[in-house]
Amino acid sequence: MRVGTALVLSFALAGCGARSGLLFARGAEGEDAGRDASTVGRDASTAGPDAALDGGLDAAADAGLDASGACVPVDPRCGQAEICGNGDDDDCDGRVDEDCPCEPGRVQACFPGPPGNRGVGVCTDGAQTCEKTATWGPCTDAIVPREDVCNGADNLCTGCSEQRDCPILCPSPGDERVPVGAPMQDYPLWGRDFYTGPVRSWRWTAEGGPCDDIAPNLVSFDLDGADGENATFYPMLSGDYTIGLEVTTANGTVLDCEWIVHVAGPGLRVEMCYPESEEQDLDLFLHRPNTDTPWYPEGANAFQPLGGDSCGWHNCEATIRGEIAPGIPVARVDWGYEWSEIEECGNGPHGAEWRALGACANPRLDIDNNLAKASGVPENINVDVPGDGETFRIMVQNFSGELAHPLVNVYCAGQRVATYGAPPDEVEDFEGATGYDGIGAMWRVADVTTFVIPEDGTIDCDVAAVHPPGQGSGYDVTYEDPRY
Repeated sequence: MRVGTALVLSFALAGCGARSGLLFARGAEGEDAGRDASTVGRDASTAGPDAALDGGLDAAADAGLDASGACVPVDPRCGQAEICGNGDDDDCDGRVDEDCPCEPGRVQACFPGPPGNRGVGVCTDGAQTCEKTATWGPCTDAIVPREDVCNGADNLCTGCSEQRDCPILCPSPGDERVPVGAPMQDYPLWGRDFYTGPVRSWRWTAEGGPCDDIAPNLVSFDLDGADGENATFYPMLSGDYTIGLEVTTANGTVLDCEWIVHVAGPGLRVEMCYPESEEQDLDLFLHRPNTDTPWYPEGANAFQPLGGDSCGWHNCEATIRGEIAPGIPVARVDWGYEWSEIEECGNGPHGAEWRALGACANPRLDIDNNLAKASGVPENINVDVPGDGETFRIMVQNFSGELAHPLVNVYCAGQRVATYGAPPDEVEDFEGATGYDGIGAMWRVADVTTFVIPEDGTIDCDVAAVHPPGQGSGYDVTYEDPRY
């Protein structure tokens, strides 16, 4: 609440009806804002059911042929013991890398089905987080082998489910009908890409990721037109979203598909959410790489974070609101990065403001959940093209002061590499009233080092949790202490 008021405004999403969690004004200029939903992710000259025939359904390509030309199914290859570090359920007991050591907070791709089926047909990896016990938690959100119905996809994940004359053609990973999406950009869903016959009704569904799991009123996406032939999916956050399509044909037959849409932003992206986001104000900060200056000057209050070495609500949004003194604004943060094309931020909650600037700053904060401007929304900070060997520190401050349970996800080149604060490893005792006279509670989350791969210029990351000084575990939470 940077404007000194406790006024709470509810911003309705265009076309999504009443919603208790996702409250912000999207795009600001309606149908003209952001990407053209008629063309994004789909080449009208080639998309459609025929495209599925070349999208991984060829049995010979998936599994191989024997001497007689018959398809040879993949071998599930269950082993006697679990092999640590590969993300497979090697012994086929339904658990992945159980009892294997890991660094708390780190995230790895995993597959809880037979190893030989991994990546074949519709089978898709999930993700698992290393818990504070230093062992891997459950593998969630994977798609594993299931009943092989005639839907154009290899549901058994054997490579030999040849289904070319099915009434509905569902996608598999890599299908051109299901491109990678981007946070805060419209993602069109076309019913006739999957079913071309007469229809009585359509029904689209979507399920989100880690932030959606922590509170029923926090929804990280919007789905417009869920009961129509075509729908528009709008993800607020990165990660893997499960999209479902149910078609009731003219004769009453129900056909359905389910697939994963991967939503990925470039470079380094840090996302923070918390179940109390409709009543409380937490703030996400990112520190200038390879520096260790304090977050706040000595004796400052919560309205006065240091300017140039930290990116946050005061100097990283589209509109700068922070002041170093009454009437003296802070400068926009400048760490030497080039600004990105407007497509990276122009369809977000402050899209109109970024479009007025003509480009997207780096680093930048897309939205500050400060209750006066927006309520119930996740915060994120982005550095679209970080440098090689740069180490950034992540911090969350409890601006309201009341007990809260923040969760922080770290994405590198679109892949989730770490999660901190997720149940059962919530941050404990994260509270401390500021009264706007102090800085309250601060959680130093993790250090992220970015690396540029010379061969193609892509980004890799190394993430390390920040522990209290002199300790090898635990969350580094302080009260009225501005230290780095």
